Amino acid sequence: MKNFVKSWFARRGALPLTCYLLALVLWLAQGALHWGGDALARRAGALYEAEIPLSDWQLAGLTQTAATPETAVLEDSVTLTTTDGDPQMILEDVSDMTVRTLSYTVQFDGDAREMCLYYTTKVGEPYSQDRRVFPQALGGGRYLYTLPRTTIVALRLDPCSPDANKTVGLTFRPGAITLNGADTLPAAWEYFVPSWYQAFCLVLYPALAAAALSWLRACVGALRRRGR
Repeated sequence: MKNFVKSWFARRGALPLTCYLLALVLWLAQGALHWGGDALARRAGALYEAEIPLSDWQLAGLTQTAATPETAVLEDSVTLTTTDGDPQMILEDVSDMTVRTLSYTVQFDGDAREMCLYYTTKVGEPYSQDRRVFPQALGGGRYLYTLPRTTIVALRLDPCSPDANKTVGLTFRPGAITLNGADTLPAAWEYFVPSWYQAFCLVLYPALAAAALSWLRACVGALRRRGR
């Protein structure tokens, strides 16, 4: 085994190739771990799709208003209007389920500006900017938040951030807000497909690691030659 290792690293390009192979193995292992974790959560009944009506959310800085003629055509829609500059929608306890995504379809009457979703990982934990995600716009007024793979205890949706002395109207389509929408969760093969940023990291970091190890090996070699 020792001779094989020496023979392998004596080859040209063996070090960066080894770093890339290790990165690939770790990536595949992570994908398998995530897939297995979600499969177990589904089997245990914790990972499921749930439509959360607006009546289940605590509203702060928001009030329900009558639909405008433009939004009245949306049957069973609900319109909220901001009453201050920091509107919030709070879902106090989701600890009985595994939350991976949150999605909704909304029509804004005004400039929504910043939209984000805060989460907590412990009971009584305060909301923090270190624990928030921003949405991906899917088109047609639909937005998707993908939460980190951690325990989620509570959620706070900040659906918009009005300009000073202005209001924003939000008309939510029927179905309101959905947790773990079936079309928002990855298929089995998608656990192993990196995003553009992840692919960039998979290219960059093994190369940096190989360069650092090569430099370290050269330094150790130089020290050994000096010590002779």
